[in-house]
Amino acid sequence: MSDHGSSHTCCFRCTKFILTAGLTALFVWLSLRTSKPSCSLHNFYLPALNLSDNSNTTRSNHTLYFQLNLNNKMKDKGVRYDKIILSFYYGTNTSIPLGNSTINGFYQGHDKKAKKKGKLEIEKMAWDAALKNVTNTSKVVFRVDVATRISYKIIFWFGKKHNFTVENKTVEVDGTGKSNAQQLHCYLMGLGFPLIALVSLILLL
Repeated sequence: MSDHGSSHTCCFRCTKFILTAGLTALFVWLSLRTSKPSCSLHNFYLPALNLSDNSNTTRSNHTLYFQLNLNNKMKDKGVRYDKIILSFYYGTNTSIPLGNSTINGFYQGHDKKAKKKGKLEIEKMAWDAALKNVTNTSKVVFRVDVATRISYKIIFWFGKKHNFTVENKTVEVDGTGKSNAQQLHCYLMGLGFPLIALVSLILLL
């Protein structure tokens, strides 16, 4: 009887341990689970292509203006961005680079939105050809890449950094010199060490 009771006690303790470890792993996984921020490009504007203003000042204004919106939808985790580099190109491919614009790194709290304005002085571009295209009711095509690294703030610490990129996004500009708001599909790469450790623990159980 003693051996039988001891066996039951051992089984109960093992079952309790497995259930407790499993629930703990589930809780930790829910705490560590993250979702990438969404990003979109707004107010993309080149005054030199605005047909409603024919002044010399406007035609010679070779500045590209834009606004990058970033939305952290997570209710309990913040996001820290390294400097964000936007690379702009003219044409249907990336063979004609226009230059880069940099947004300083920042921290974004949970469930927060950020609107970051920027601009780029364009020195080398076929402005006459672009103006001719929009005058003929055609659209001029630009492309943009976005690159940064982000880390998530989970409870009191920041996790491993991940690459956060947008590649070869098409932006079309008409005779207003503007483009419609563009939703950017961001790629997130990298798996933090805490998540790897957690997956390993679940597999062991």
